[in-house]
Amino acid sequence: MLSYTRTGSGRPLLLIHGVGHDRTAWNSVLYQLAIHRDVIAVDLPGHGESPALPDGKAYDVTAYVYAVDEFITMLGLQRPHVAGNSLGATIALELARQGRARSATALAPIGFWTPGQVASGMRCKCERA
Repeated sequence: MLSYTRTGSGRPLLLIHGVGHDRTAWNSVLYQLAIHRDVIAVDLPGHGESPALPDGKAYDVTAYVYAVDEFITMLGLQRPHVAGNSLGATIALELARQGRARSATALAPIGFWTPGQVASGMRCKCERA
């Protein structure tokens, strides 16, 4: 299960951080957003307080999207609004493309990196010793 912070009420808004960070990346806006929304800031697998992916599972966008999609289902959210930064932005866009998000706000998505650069960046930042 992914670790998360949840506060506020209203339509759900899921916040997804970038590579090498955690849900605290959203602390400066979390409570302001919670005035109008049910805000959920999540730690991606291998980040913050969330467990790593199972052994042998590749750290790639597909794995992260799958983990966040399972998280959405576990919380019983019906197509939440999703916002993300960097890797989180790419995850948000993919969830929207798949019809799992009502809307997506993408801050600096990683879409301009080559697949090799994305894989290298995630491998260096997310594997645990």
